[in-house]
Amino acid sequence: MTASYVDELSEKFTTDIKYRSEDIPLNCIPPAKEIEETLHGVMKLNGLIIRSLEEIAGRGANAVTFRAGKKFGHEIARYFQKKDDIEEALHELSDLLQGQYSFEVWKPQGSGTFIIEEKGERFIYLVFHDCIVRQTLRRNGQAQAGALCQTLCGYVVGAIEEITGMRVKLEIMHTGPNSCLKKLIFK
Repeated sequence: MTASYVDELSEKFTTDIKYRSEDIPLNCIPPAKEIEETLHGVMKLNGLIIRSLEEIAGRGANAVTFRAGKKFGHEIARYFQKKDDIEEALHELSDLLQGQYSFEVWKPQGSGTFIIEEKGERFIYLVFHDCIVRQTLRRNGQAQAGALCQTLCGYVVGAIEEITGMRVKLEIMHTGPNSCLKKLIFK
């Protein structure tokens, strides 16, 4: 494509419309039940794309999908209220992600805080209960903790970094059919 062709297209498709997060409706129209088959088709396609990426890129697929998820997390979280407190930020993120991913901050019994300090590391455990990534993998007969899971890890890292300004890392500690345990490490 030449620069003139791109410029010509840009002139034709220029718009003054700006989308803001508060403009996005909370209710799905049409109702979710009516688009369930479409959702399952997209889940199948996403699973096949990830499987192909893993076949072509091998272990590099995890880095590619993590990076994509992180960029998306930063992009989406630009519209979130900024928080200094990591626990508040996690609760806000969990509330906003309902329906896509639901997670809760896990606190060890007898501990007064969610933040754990062990072997020179500060971290929080997150338990992911409902996850569209896990459902996509199960639907496609694919293993957890691979490239598609790294997309979610990147997304959470990007969102938390954008909301709090902190640098974090998210490690998968355990995967399962009903929930996954992840460790959010502060850098």
